[in-house]
Amino acid sequence: MAKIINCVTKSGKQVSYVDEIIGAGTMKNVYFSPDKSYVIAFYQKPQNQQSRERIEMITGRYFQNIFTQQGGDYWYNLFCWPTDIVEHQGQLGLVIPTYQKHFFFKYGSKNNDFLNIKGREKEGKWFASASNRNKFLDPREKGTLLTYLKICLQLSRAVRRMHAAGLCHSDLSYKNVLIDPELGHACIIDIDGLVVPGKFPPDVVGTPDFIAPEVVKTAHLNKDDPKRVLPSITTDRHALAVLIYMYLLYRHPLRGGKVHDINDEMRDESMTMGEKALFIEHPTDKSNAVKIKQISPAALPWGDPTKIPYTITGPYLSKLFERAFIDGLHDPAKRPTADEWETALVKTIDLIQPCQNKQCEQQWYVFSGKTAPSCPYCGTPYKGKLPILNLYSSRMTGSYRPDDHRLMVWSGQSLFPWHVNRLIAPNERLAENLKKRVGYFILHKDQWWLVNEGIEHLMSLPDKTIIATGDKIALQDGTQFVLSREDGGRLVVVQLIDN
Repeated sequence: MAKIINCVTKSGKQVSYVDEIIGAGTMKNVYFSPDKSYVIAFYQKPQNQQSRERIEMITGRYFQNIFTQQGGDYWYNLFCWPTDIVEHQGQLGLVIPTYQKHFFFKYGSKNNDFLNIKGREKEGKWFASASNRNKFLDPREKGTLLTYLKICLQLSRAVRRMHAAGLCHSDLSYKNVLIDPELGHACIIDIDGLVVPGKFPPDVVGTPDFIAPEVVKTAHLNKDDPKRVLPSITTDRHALAVLIYMYLLYRHPLRGGKVHDINDEMRDESMTMGEKALFIEHPTDKSNAVKIKQISPAALPWGDPTKIPYTITGPYLSKLFERAFIDGLHDPAKRPTADEWETALVKTIDLIQPCQNKQCEQQWYVFSGKTAPSCPYCGTPYKGKLPILNLYSSRMTGSYRPDDHRLMVWSGQSLFPWHVNRLIAPNERLAENLKKRVGYFILHKDQWWLVNEGIEHLMSLPDKTIIATGDKIALQDGTQFVLSREDGGRLVVVQLIDN
């Protein structure tokens, strides 16, 4: 039986670990605590003064700034953040919380788990490729469009928080992100290498597929060369856009059909991902479009952008993909921020509609704005009445402007305080009393209704009738009602599609 070793952290806490390596990377060996609630990861090589200072800041000041502020508890689920430093027998180590249970494979791979992944961490790479998903994953662990949108939303929030603290990850990729598509969870790992621009330089340039073109293009230069581009917040933004694209479309945005050097594979790769990087779905330059003969049958239909284009992600995400992979691909200042992805994802989640085909793998799709909507994944047309709520909000008393925000209605769909008032944001600072739904939608005898559960001033127009709590309002084409008369309060105009 392995020995239990006790030691004391830099902050004076007693910690223990079982003297048996449970994981070994290129830099650290990892040991479980006796109760498996945390691990201790010891560096394999002595760390220089700068690395020591970095991990002291990460476990000290930055930990305090992120986790002890208002809404700090929220981040425990989104980061696997080192909490303390330990030195034992000349080795430097980090105390890190254990990954939550849902980040381990429950079912394993197809064909009696021939890949032996049951119980292993759900590294993002398993889920970001159509062929991996189709060939290997148990259907119960594949997830749906809704769970992937939630994953992307959590990732955007986590990256936004890191950047707000002045930190960049430098190696944001599906290797350093754990996801759970079954329930819609995400967690950023390998935090100890965070970059503080101007103070702590990056240890690595990133993981291939996620390294920004300007970093790839200048990778041959010496680290001290002023022309060499190193990881930063703007290169993180590229990696975040690639992750979101891959999690929603299961393919890489830059790996198309163009060959830059048929004789030199390394140079061809460097040009594809660096100097000559080009979006595979570029609207005018088709030279890097995917060639059908390149696509493995296991990757279809996702591997073919003509079958499932990026535009099926809806108007808000489509615009950001264009900024990330067309305008900002070689102009880092034009890349969308994590904050912009977060806003677009919240609005996109409000646009989703359940597919009426119970066998549809994605189960949901983003409403396209068409009067005869159908699921882009399985082709099933929508049948029946479909109410769409167009949201307007007050900027001055009695004056409402369009918010470029719509809420799709489906049976059981909820109305929340952030729908009632534009000034309420659904993020980590949201007060507990604002997390509870205040209304829901139901179809009864071919008539759609909004049931008021907790909207204090729900008022129908033009008659100005107050709809009391517990009462309901019918949704007809052109129906208008006010959800709140406070500053930022919303006016709703109903559009009804009948197929």
